Amino acid sequence: MHSKKIWGAVIAIFVLILPNFGLAQTILSLTTSKQSVDFTLEQLQTLPQTTVVTANDYVEPSAVFQGPLLRTVLEALEIDKDAELKMIALNDFTSTVPASDAFDYDVIMAVLRDGERMTVRNKGPIWVIYPMDDNPELRSDIYNDRLVWQLKEIAVE
Repeated sequence: MHSKKIWGAVIAIFVLILPNFGLAQTILSLTTSKQSVDFTLEQLQTLPQTTVVTANDYVEPSAVFQGPLLRTVLEALEIDKDAELKMIALNDFTSTVPASDAFDYDVIMAVLRDGERMTVRNKGPIWVIYPMDDNPELRSDIYNDRLVWQLKEIAVE
């Protein structure tokens, strides 16, 4: 547990303090009432990565997705399990997701699919992925609506 807090602090420092130097493009913004944090693909890829092998209503058969756990980012920014997350896609599609999903399941912000970066055309650069194959209770329309692809922003409510 202690090492989890240290990692959270390290991630928070990395995300909030290190300069971007304008070399990489922001692909995700996370906003709360107290702060706004931007992430580049490179920053997301430096976070600990998790692999989820799963199918969903949009991918059949199973694919291999990789990216940071949503929970890791929420913990680093001290976002509570009871918060609501408004996920916003590039086309302004929105889905409200309880933050508890990220704490109860290994929900990832996938940046790779089958080892390749996802383009906008292929639901990238970020696709919120739930581990549906490992958790049959996630195979429902409720959770399919939370599989936001082309994610650009998370607004914490």
